[in-house]
Amino acid sequence: MSEEIKSIFKSRNYWMAFAISFLTLLGYSLSSWLNAISVGESMEYRESALCLSVGGIFFGGFMLLFPFCASVAHATSQVDELRSGMARWRVMRGSVARYVGVKAAASMLAAALATTSAFALHAVIWNGIALPSDPAAYAVHTIYFSEDCVYANLYTVCHGLPMYAAVAAGMAFSAAVWAVTALAAAAWFPDKLMAFTIPSFIYYLWSADAAEWFLGLTIPHPASLFNDGLSPERLRAALASYGVLFAVSLAAYCAGCERRLRHA
Repeated sequence: MSEEIKSIFKSRNYWMAFAISFLTLLGYSLSSWLNAISVGESMEYRESALCLSVGGIFFGGFMLLFPFCASVAHATSQVDELRSGMARWRVMRGSVARYVGVKAAASMLAAALATTSAFALHAVIWNGIALPSDPAAYAVHTIYFSEDCVYANLYTVCHGLPMYAAVAAGMAFSAAVWAVTALAAAAWFPDKLMAFTIPSFIYYLWSADAAEWFLGLTIPHPASLFNDGLSPERLRAALASYGVLFAVSLAAYCAGCERRLRHA
């Protein structure tokens, strides 16, 4: 397991996922900040550090590239191991079950870290540049969440620290599940393009309410766990939906590895 974790941070894919996550967040915040400077807004009338930190999620392109970043962080390495024969060699040293467990855990960790560390770094930078969120002192820092949104009260506490933590936790959980989906795709279709395209395709079908159109099921958006509008009811529904996706993906990954490596 330690060797697998070390390989994460030596991988260009991991740092690419981190960089893309960071830059998509920065795309919104930097343009907003530069626009405020160009019109001569004083500091107290500019967006708070909290708004700038999460704006790229709520209004930028972060959600669109999220499944790609979660998949490419480490799960695509499954393709290299299958094609090179490394996976078969590792199974010979242990078992298919052990191999699947280590690979899944490492990929989940990589996906969670690549996305949440980018979010954390982005937030730290803006808390050093902009005014920390303080709606009691600055009216412009008020965020008008719906009454049942879990962030409605969190963002006013300790400059929004509980909200930062909640968003990061939802992001990490979601990314980890998409990493397992990518592993399942890689096990059945050992091609790197397919390894991140299939999770992205599922993500976009989900976000387009395909489940409601074809099955009559209403489920929250796949980014609900780290997006605005997250109510307790939507939280439970999103966790249940991700639980189903995780179970199906893990079963498919186990079956795919068993199929390819059972004679190792």
